[in-house]
Amino acid sequence: MFILLVAVIAIVTKIIGGGLGARLTGFNLHDSLAIGSGMVSRGELALIIAAAGLESGLLMEEYFTSIVMVVILTTLITPPMLKVFFRK
Repeated sequence: MFILLVAVIAIVTKIIGGGLGARLTGFNLHDSLAIGSGMVSRGELALIIAAAGLESGLLMEEYFTSIVMVVILTTLITPPMLKVFFRK
């Protein structure tokens, strides 16, 4: 349940962050949501930081596993979201 909650929070905040940035630069709402949804799968930096934290002993193994699961979930959800937003 915790992993699902974190994944939902990650997805929503990435859509809002990416969409808001696009909206502020002149994109319409639909295109802004498409850009935000495209940013959802950007998790490689989280994996690098989590691996460094695990290696240095700052991150517990359970949290590392949760982070990896969230990155996998956000990567898997991105293509269907993009398909919805880029449908004509």
